[in-house]
Amino acid sequence: RIDRLINDISEASRVDAELARAKFEPVDIGQMLDQLLAAREQRDANAGVKIAFARPGRGVATVMGDDGRLERVFSNLLDNAVSFSTENGLVEILATPDANEVVIQVSDQGPGIAIDQRENIFKRFHSDRPPEEAFGKHSGLGLAIARTIVQGHEGTIEILEKPAGERGACVEVRLPKADSAGLL
Repeated sequence: RIDRLINDISEASRVDAELARAKFEPVDIGQMLDQLLAAREQRDANAGVKIAFARPGRGVATVMGDDGRLERVFSNLLDNAVSFSTENGLVEILATPDANEVVIQVSDQGPGIAIDQRENIFKRFHSDRPPEEAFGKHSGLGLAIARTIVQGHEGTIEILEKPAGERGACVEVRLPKADSAGLL
């Protein structure tokens, strides 16, 4: 736990500086998510939670970015979605082009996020966990790191309202499409 906390603090401190120097290259979000999900499956990191991914066609959800940093964003989002899900719960991932952006949504069936906490959860060291969960399991840095990386890619990340009657949280990331800037 202490190693993870130290790594997360170090990562949070480095992200801005490294993104400023990074050379962005085309990243197929669908392909990257496929690889991330395969690695999670191999490590048995989904804790009995089912993950459904509506994969876009090859190349239609391509952004300019740092592949490793973007993978960290979605790894953090998946870790959160899985950790708030119940056994046999479902996490849904959608990646789709929308005008000049690629929209990625990660939805779970957990307790959801209160409206008054939807901005706070992106602050460093903020963790809104159930009282019965063991202290120290999460650093409260995952979403802060994710927001920093997304903003460094000129994108946005926010919590969406789920349709009436649906439980859980939906995190949406919007990134500029690579071809919208004439880069592909």
